[in-house]
Amino acid sequence: MVSQIKAQVPSSLNGARFDVAAAALFEGFSRKKIKTVIDRGGAYLNKKRITLAKKEVRPGDVIELFWDEARALSTRSQNAIPVQILANEEDFVVINKPAGLPSQATLTSSEDTVIHALHNQYPDLFSVDKLFLVHRLDKDTSGVMLLAKSKVAQARLEKLFVERKMKKVYQALCFGIPKSIEGLLNWPIRKDPSRPNTYMAVLGSSARTTRKLPEAKSAVTHFRVLKTFQKSRASQIECHPETGRTHQIRVHLQALGVPIFGDKTYAANVIGHPLAQVATRHMLHAARLSWTEDSGQTFAFDAPFPDDFGACLYLLEQEGSSHEL
Repeated sequence: MVSQIKAQVPSSLNGARFDVAAAALFEGFSRKKIKTVIDRGGAYLNKKRITLAKKEVRPGDVIELFWDEARALSTRSQNAIPVQILANEEDFVVINKPAGLPSQATLTSSEDTVIHALHNQYPDLFSVDKLFLVHRLDKDTSGVMLLAKSKVAQARLEKLFVERKMKKVYQALCFGIPKSIEGLLNWPIRKDPSRPNTYMAVLGSSARTTRKLPEAKSAVTHFRVLKTFQKSRASQIECHPETGRTHQIRVHLQALGVPIFGDKTYAANVIGHPLAQVATRHMLHAARLSWTEDSGQTFAFDAPFPDDFGACLYLLEQEGSSHEL
């Protein structure tokens, strides 16, 4: 569950960096820990999320820190995060990827990945050089993930993704309630020229848009509202993406007007919502993956909600005025 501390900046800290001020105000929080909170999206100044530790503060400013006890403030290696195995078949393994664990190597580490985590936790079962990614989930997205045990199996399973034979189901907790309880989102997605590593939906006719903007890639997401929370102005939404563009569901839901709880990138402008600070990562969970092999054999795997997702959902339900659709 998310914990919170809050304090007002005194005159003695006028002009101080955010991390310096926070470390001075909160006992037990070093600047290093403050930086971890900032990186995980749990640092706020006057209700606005802070992304830079060097942000200056003024007397009267209110500093708030939010952190998830389950994702503690430790700086341990990411591959120490427990990984649940959903199935261990002859030529593939299915896991419930925890939030915070990268699918692949990052600019800062080549060893903190799901493959290294599996090897470290189950050295007798998995070798780093004998596991291969078939698809990817964002670092802070939890849920069903498929890995192959050979290059041959990898090619076969990747082909099913390309042919759109892999059926993916995600669940998201979102700010706001869509006007329609279900629909099709087919806005193309392109890189956001104003922000690095960020994407945007290009609204309008997909065919006409992609001709004018060749860098925009077609993207298709089906959505259905499972439950609304009128008092909290929030909703639980199920998404079925046909394509697999980077940040697709997050971008499409933002364009629909219902950005995901805790999304540091696409919900940054949600200020003043009663639950704006309830999540320290985006509440998007890959709930199910199913497919049929060319041989006719079918597979289906479901991943239970992680604790933080379940806690957010529980909090919404406790707020009352929920309506299941």
